[in-house]
Amino acid sequence: MRKATRLPTSERQKQIVHAGLELCRQSGVSSLRTEKIARRIGVTPGALFRHFPSKAAIFKAMADELVSRLERSAPSDDLPPLEWIKSFVTRRVALLKEDPEVRLLFSDGFLAALPDEARERVQRSFLDYWVKLNERLRFAQEQGLVRDDLEVHELAAVVAGLVQAVLHAPLAGLREWITPEDIWATAADLLSPKNREDC
Repeated sequence: MRKATRLPTSERQKQIVHAGLELCRQSGVSSLRTEKIARRIGVTPGALFRHFPSKAAIFKAMADELVSRLERSAPSDDLPPLEWIKSFVTRRVALLKEDPEVRLLFSDGFLAALPDEARERVQRSFLDYWVKLNERLRFAQEQGLVRDDLEVHELAAVVAGLVQAVLHAPLAGLREWITPEDIWATAADLLSPKNREDC
């Protein structure tokens, strides 16, 4: 084990969180051990607990980091409804494609490993964006910008499903869905008022 440099607590905490996320991504959540995190960053296992009181606290910090990444990718609330939806789709898809660690938030194993408080924060974040997506779709429907033959929650499920398709390797690799803009084009086509006449 290499000798660790003494770092301020905030820096060491970031290092621990990033090592934990990297190990979860590489080896799976169930195999994460504090000894592995310590070895990855070159400290003793006991040193981890000078920066976090427990393994649960490390998991909470990991979840906080991932939720922060999701929130940083969120569109501005000032955007018009359809632009907000487009921004939501393209930014969320780009994040899921470019940051494999964020995908942990969509893993049942990761969520199950979180302490209750952290799991509730993740679920609250997802619910907040679900509510915002429904609101924007309702506004867009009222303005005649999206089809009105389906309920708003049904349209939201279509949009959310397309975004989450990038989590599934066979779908993520489809030629027609290579970029976030490709996925938005599919979503825009499915949301389009013209589809009402096709049904």
